[in-house]
Amino acid sequence: MSTRNPYEMPTGLNVLIVDDEPDMITTLHDLLTGEGHRVDTANSGLEALSKMDQNTYELILTDLSMPQMDGVQLLREAKERQPETEVMIVTGYGTIHNAVEAMQLGALNYLIKPVEPQELLVSIQRLCQRGNGHPRAENRHSFHGLVGNSPGMRKIFTLIPKIARMHCSVLIQGESGVGKELVAQAIHTCSPHRNKRFVPIDCGALSDTLLESELFGHKQGSFTGSNSDRIGMIESAQGGTLLLDEVGNSSLYLQSRLLRVIEEKKVRRLGENTMIPVDVRILAATNADLEELIEKEKFREDLYYRLCGFVVEIPPLRERKEDIPLLAQFFLELNQDYYDTIPSVFTPEAMDCLLGYSWPGNVRELRTVIDRAVGLAQGNRIEKRDIFLTKTIDDEGLLQVNDPENLLSTPFYTAVETFEKQYLSSLLDLANGNISKASQLSGASRKTIREKGKKYGLM
Repeated sequence: MSTRNPYEMPTGLNVLIVDDEPDMITTLHDLLTGEGHRVDTANSGLEALSKMDQNTYELILTDLSMPQMDGVQLLREAKERQPETEVMIVTGYGTIHNAVEAMQLGALNYLIKPVEPQELLVSIQRLCQRGNGHPRAENRHSFHGLVGNSPGMRKIFTLIPKIARMHCSVLIQGESGVGKELVAQAIHTCSPHRNKRFVPIDCGALSDTLLESELFGHKQGSFTGSNSDRIGMIESAQGGTLLLDEVGNSSLYLQSRLLRVIEEKKVRRLGENTMIPVDVRILAATNADLEELIEKEKFREDLYYRLCGFVVEIPPLRERKEDIPLLAQFFLELNQDYYDTIPSVFTPEAMDCLLGYSWPGNVRELRTVIDRAVGLAQGNRIEKRDIFLTKTIDDEGLLQVNDPENLLSTPFYTAVETFEKQYLSSLLDLANGNISKASQLSGASRKTIREKGKKYGLM
């Protein structure tokens, strides 16, 4: 299949690079001018603001740690002066505090030094495509990013606008990968809060030591390293929607703090005595059975009743197989961004393969399978041989669809290593060798892909 370079820029942007390290400026300047962008540079945040008084930029690439004015302060000022300008933070100090704050304030992306050129160029390419009205896949059975025509999904499409008008909390339940966050985003988009922020919080990722500052913010000097005031994630959603994602994974301490916020509608930043009123719509999502967790005393019953003002249950993909052809075609067309031409149809055998699988990873797994199949396809159709599902090994040492007899005749570690090598080879081909893209497609970390790729001689 003919492919094009996924980092090729459709049109050049006006870019301002801000960094107090001359070598970094030179590296980024040469990289971007070589791709056809018009680039100005500044050695400090103050110089950058001066440049903004004279020119309009579509993108600012700024270091985080700089004297006088850091990248977050520059981000705030840039959004005030040129609201349409996108800002990417580039830094060697990749802490969760800085990343969350930058993204809350509207940063397009957050990159860690040393920056991988491909990762940066992919982010800029997406910005170029968005600005040029690059076509995206559409589907007549889609609703705010959700796709389906099964009775279960049609019911959800009907419910969302009604729920959006309500003021009660909403609990979204479903297995991992069914699209709970997409449902939450659709509720927000249909609601009167649509012009305010949608802020998802991964409850399972917040340790008790971090959650006070992350959720509620802090006053400068309230603890070691707090060099400036900052608002927390809850306060940043003021007037908008707060999603408590995978709330079933939250600690009992976090549950007690969330309950208080919901009841009092106020937060207090670390180091301050003043309570700050917050007006946010609360949505929660979980793949766990909260009632079972309550019985095991792992989830607070009072919080559960606060969260389940309205319950939306998303059925797993195996229970709505009539949605698989729609979703498969939808994901196929999304690959327009990466190839000059893509297959337009699935053979009946390939579709039967998709329909006959149980999809334990749900819609998320289906997208990974389709993305991989597009990269492997050799013509205008996706064939059965392009569909890689459960892990068995054929006569040529390749992984194919379920065959228990073959599987059990293969030594365990041989099967694992054969699968890993074939999977990574196909994955890296699909991603054109871009580790970041491979990570996005597979869900594996860039470190894992890099280490396994070296192990099997693939990079």
